[in-house]
This record gives sequence, structure tokens and C-alpha cells, in this order.
Amino acid sequence: MSMSDEIRANPRYKTVQKKKKKSFSEQFIPMKGDKPNEIMSKIIVLLSIAALIVCGVILAVHFYHIFEAKQNNENIKVIYNQIQQSASSGGATGADPSVTPDDGTEEAERSPLVLLPFAEEMLAINPDYVGYVSIPGRVSEAVVQSTDNDYYLKKNFYGQTRSCGTVFADFRAVVSDYADRQSDNIVLYGHNQRDGTMFGELDYYKWDPKYWLQNPFIYFDNKYEQSTYVIIASFVINTEPEHDNGYVFDYHNYTNFNEKHPFETFKKEITQRSQFLTGIDFDENDKYITLSTCSYEWEPARHVIIGRKLRSGETTESIDTTAFEVNPNPKWPAVYYKYNGGTYVETSE
Repeated sequence: MSMSDEIRANPRYKTVQKKKKKSFSEQFIPMKGDKPNEIMSKIIVLLSIAALIVCGVILAVHFYHIFEAKQNNENIKVIYNQIQQSASSGGATGADPSVTPDDGTEEAERSPLVLLPFAEEMLAINPDYVGYVSIPGRVSEAVVQSTDNDYYLKKNFYGQTRSCGTVFADFRAVVSDYADRQSDNIVLYGHNQRDGTMFGELDYYKWDPKYWLQNPFIYFDNKYEQSTYVIIASFVINTEPEHDNGYVFDYHNYTNFNEKHPFETFKKEITQRSQFLTGIDFDENDKYITLSTCSYEWEPARHVIIGRKLRSGETTESIDTTAFEVNPNPKWPAVYYKYNGGTYVETSE
């Protein structure tokens, strides 16, 4: 064996020749002596790592907020159900705000308004609380009201900044007062959350109009009374004039019926647009509730559900649902026909 072969065969020679492993900083941090392309590669790697970390944090926060919103919603629901059960076993609570003075009697002769027990609990958490809205199995949300229609778009019930927001009443509506002072139509807004919270499950009425037969009622407690509404319309509407030949049915402005927003227009519009016809009568003397949420047929669109308050003597059992039918010709905004074909043909009533 030659001298060179002996040297190569020596284990110490192999150890010396083994390439030294680079440290983390040498692999990823630009250093003096690095070639330009090596520096660029290291910068790209560092930026990619930073982007992954930021995305991971954003996703973690997003999913935490979803979990938090569900937990908050569940906690409030538990309190509501417990108080409801307690009230039902102990008798009715609160005064009837439908009681009004006779013959112009003095305000002092009205029955005093007494907070419902649940309202007391909620007002202790958030003084903006004005009610609780529910549709069995689909909606169960505390309702707030601010001085505008923007604040609670991204504020939860506890005042924290959250994308899910809170269901809120239109700032112009009178929600909690004697019946003759309440707005003709209480409009509630809520996000169409993918996880089903807020108004995320109102789509059931849109996906299958016959779903109304399973769930035709909206229950709404203001601070002083518990009320039931029967749903009379469900439709998708545009918010931009360019989506319907320059026209927008501004349903959200019909908080009180007047010359500018007459009941006749309200009734015609919601009847023509509704995906189902209930056969239930309603008029200008009734009180209404409107649930408004985002819809995804085009951007921006809204899914609107309207309920009529049960009249004196009516119950959920006495409401006749046998006249229900799917509307064969609901009115959609022009943008819908643009992408789906067809056109609306107005029929005489």
C-alpha cells in the first residue's frame, strides 16, 4: 500500500476532511463574506419564515375569536334559559307595556314598566342591551342598540373588538317602551356567520322556502315584555342602485310608516319579493320585526326576514299555516336575472 493510500485509510484523515456543519445563523442569517445570491436566498427564507409565523398567529387569533364568540353566546343562552324556566315556574314577571291610558289620561296612570329578570342580568353586563331574539334551533342572540348602525358591527356584547360583532337594533327604532310608542318595525342587523352564530342560520329559509312550515315564528323579548312574531316574508335584496336598474327598496328605513315610507309600499314590496306566501294577513295596525343579514348571491346583497307580531288573542297554535305556498314568481333585483336568466313579470293581485 502506498503512502497516500495509508493516509486516506486513516480515520483521522476522514474526520479532518468531513465538511463542517453550519450553524443556524450561518445557514439563514446574511453574514460577511456571503455571496450576493446567498444573501438574497437567506433574506427570502427569513421573510418566508416571518410570513408563516404571522399567518399562524392570525389564524390562531381568528379561530380563538370564533371559539370565544360561541362560548359567549352559549353562556348568555344558558342564563336566558335558566331565567325563563324560573319565571315560568314562578309566574309572569314584568308589566304589560300594551296597557295605555284611556281618554287621554295622564302618563302617571299607565302601568309602570318593570324590567324582565333577564334584562336586569344583561344590563348589568352591557347598558346598551335592548332585547333578546330567538328562532328555535337557529337564532338565539342578545340584542343591543347604539347611537349609530356602525358601532356594534365589530364589537361583541362585552365591548371587545371582534369581527363577529353583535346583533343590534337600528338606532332609530324605539324598542323598549309602551306598546303605542314602540316603532312600527324594529329592524335588527346581524352578521351571517359561517359558524352559525348571529344570523348565520337564517339561510335555511332561503335554501328551502318550505322550511317556514317547521319554524314560522320569531320570539323577541325587549326589556319589558316578551313577544312572538309570525314570519310573513323572506327575500334577498340589493343595497346598491346599480344592481336593480337604479332602484333600491330601502326596507331598513321603514321603521315607522309615514308619507315617505307608506305601509302600502312596504306590503307590496315584501309580498312580491318573498320566496314564500304564507296567506297570513297583515296591515298598518300591526307591529313588525325585521332580521337583516348579508347574503352571498352577489356583493353586496342582504337576506331579509320580516315577522308580524301576534295580535291579541292569537297564539302560535292558532296561526293557520295551511294557506302556505312557495312563491312561483318572486321578485329579484335585476342583477339576479343577469346571471341566472329570466325576468320578473308583475302579476295583478
